[in-house]
Amino acid sequence: MFRDYLAKSHANPWTVKDSIIAGSPVAAVMGIVNVTPDSFFDGGKHNTLDAAYEHALKLLDEGAEILDIGGESSRPGAAAVSAEEEIDRVVPLVKKLVPLLSSRKFWISIDTIKSEVALESMKAGAHIINDISALSHDPNMAKTIADTEAASVLNHMRGNFGTMQQDYAPYQDVVADVERELLFAAQKLIDLGVDEKTICLDPGIGFGKDLQNNLDLIASVETFVQTGFPVLYGMSRKSYIGKISGLEKSDRLIPTVISGIFTALSGATVIRVHDVKEAVESLQLLKAFRK
Repeated sequence: MFRDYLAKSHANPWTVKDSIIAGSPVAAVMGIVNVTPDSFFDGGKHNTLDAAYEHALKLLDEGAEILDIGGESSRPGAAAVSAEEEIDRVVPLVKKLVPLLSSRKFWISIDTIKSEVALESMKAGAHIINDISALSHDPNMAKTIADTEAASVLNHMRGNFGTMQQDYAPYQDVVADVERELLFAAQKLIDLGVDEKTICLDPGIGFGKDLQNNLDLIASVETFVQTGFPVLYGMSRKSYIGKISGLEKSDRLIPTVISGIFTALSGATVIRVHDVKEAVESLQLLKAFRK
């Protein structure tokens, strides 16, 4: 029975510009590059252009296929950043990475809720707009995605960075509610002429959800896969892990790796992580089993 499960290869492919991220036989790895002083896990570690560039190179060497660059922390209670400051943080890094595309195959994603930042990043050479508000923050984001022909990630979130953990309507059925709200956002893009194959759905682990909500969403990968859209899961080092009995003092690395394997087995196209080396090695083992 387990062999039959391993043999499944049901991740939906994701079209990014002229390429396809297949998620098969194993999920692709998106490495996180936070150019911020206050991100929850690695804030301040890569808060200069040179440090962020060196970190990006390290993630590529470890096997990341996508680099997700963020200039504003999304941790609960994080201070807001102006579009100008966010652009100053991320666009120079995008420009510095673009020359590598001639010799290395990878994609550049920009993690932002602001259309101005997304637009300037795409002009600089990025390929993907990762909107963690799923178009709910900036009314111009959908048009920016359509106009730039960017691939996109729609991440589910209720509320904003400061309120998402306490000021949101409770879920009637978290899986059904999140699926419905993500499909509603995706339809906004499709109505603007965006190719649905370029739209990736992210259930938004940790974004306005309690522990049981997060566990239910992780256990329900196949529900999101059945929408036909590629699916991304971002669970790396998140606080829900420390709320599980027995894991209160965990550094969250091994639980993150296991979560990645589980979602990859269940059909995720991409997993988003801080620890690329560990994620890639675990997926290579899964790939060997599938062979």
